[in-house]
Amino acid sequence: MRITVRARPEYFARRLFRVDKRFRTSVRPSRRILAVAEAFGIGVDEEQVFTVFQDFQLEINPGQILLVLGESGGGKSLLLRAVAEEMGVLEEFRPVLDASRIRIRRDAPIIETLGDDVSDAIEKLSLAGLNDAYLFLRRFEELSDGQRYRYRIARLLDSRARTWVLDEFTSTLDRATAKAVAYCLQKSARRRGVTVLAATTHEDIASDLNPDIVVRKGFGPSVSVEYLSPGPRPCSLLEEAVIERGGLKDYAVLKHLHYKPGRVFGVRAVYRARVGGELAGVIVYSSPILMLSSRFRAFPFLREKFREAGGMAGWAKTVNSLFTRVARVIVHPKYRSIGLGAKLVRETLPLSPTPYVETLAVMARYNPFFEKAGMTRIDAPPPRDPFFDKLAALGFNVEAAYSWKRAAEALASMPRSVLMRVRRLAVERLERLRAAHVRSRSELLRRLKRGLDVEAMARVIVMRPLSTVYLAWRKPEREDLPQPLSSETYDGG
Repeated sequence: MRITVRARPEYFARRLFRVDKRFRTSVRPSRRILAVAEAFGIGVDEEQVFTVFQDFQLEINPGQILLVLGESGGGKSLLLRAVAEEMGVLEEFRPVLDASRIRIRRDAPIIETLGDDVSDAIEKLSLAGLNDAYLFLRRFEELSDGQRYRYRIARLLDSRARTWVLDEFTSTLDRATAKAVAYCLQKSARRRGVTVLAATTHEDIASDLNPDIVVRKGFGPSVSVEYLSPGPRPCSLLEEAVIERGGLKDYAVLKHLHYKPGRVFGVRAVYRARVGGELAGVIVYSSPILMLSSRFRAFPFLREKFREAGGMAGWAKTVNSLFTRVARVIVHPKYRSIGLGAKLVRETLPLSPTPYVETLAVMARYNPFFEKAGMTRIDAPPPRDPFFDKLAALGFNVEAAYSWKRAAEALASMPRSVLMRVRRLAVERLERLRAAHVRSRSELLRRLKRGLDVEAMARVIVMRPLSTVYLAWRKPEREDLPQPLSSETYDGG
């Protein structure tokens, strides 16, 4: 067996690799061996030489994507390993990381297994298409095959490796998921200038991986190389997507995938995305929230409108005539990270019955698809809630307020006199929130008025305001109304 991979000094500037690979085999005669030799008229005494690569040359520059295609057993994996080994000693390509050798931590939620902090972890998981609050809390073993591929991409992003190696790439995935993963991988790699070496038997991912170099490997020494000049292109699945009018039945199918899967009030319109006949996403438009501090920040002229409204009834009429809210955008996990969320928003914004469309979103901090769709972002820090200051003054550890079970444990250790004061604070808070008419809050209020219900108090405590992003959009033809002020404009003014 002979294999050499060389980046010769005279070739170094061009990153030219040369590969020679031959197998030399011989066998010891036996009854069966001799029977085969006699039946087919072949000799068994001489050493046999099988050539896989013969003086094969391949030019790869840092940051390029190599895709090796061919049938199983043709030598794809051999080529990847040989080139990766040589790249491991070249400064512009190392460190080299094989995705199959990533050590998986299986005893913890994936949010705990990468990133310098929670924001960094969410950003990397989101870039890989795992932008789902519930997914963050799952262990690796609880992910689907497609999600496990995406998780490995997130780990590649976290590794700081300059070269990624992916053998048998997407071979176990359904083809729609494979295309989405291929698109996600190349997008992430190009954003970071990483070199990618990938091999697969499936040619249908070539368009979405969008490689710089394609090697087609047949059996024996048969091999061809094609050097391309790839430019930015949308995912092939996105080009197949059809946006059309939908209904609450479509929302009901996908709502369990949202971190707030409950009922949406004041629904004005629902649109859906279909890919190949499959429901791939949904967007729900609803009536706006009456009072938002971020709205006043984005639209200073509304302060005068509020004074002129003459009360909440007049203000409600004004807000409902000006604004429609994006209440939900849900994309099926198979189709995440390909731009479907932005397409859903972009193509349905002009269909709004009002001149302005707005939304409050938590994930927009990590996945800016609303901005890609044309909306303007205003950062909205959570309003300060004196409820938590009063709890802290009573000796309650506010850090426990993110889990009602932890909050209940903390409350159980407090004296009854303190619990009575916590109960009074919880009732006051629910009374303030009762205008929202949310059934769960009304039930909590009834439970607290009946007595010292520790669980009910704990569930009120975990109702913390979220750090969200406010985004707004104005119809282009409504030049009589001002555009929203961006965070940069506001801060600069």
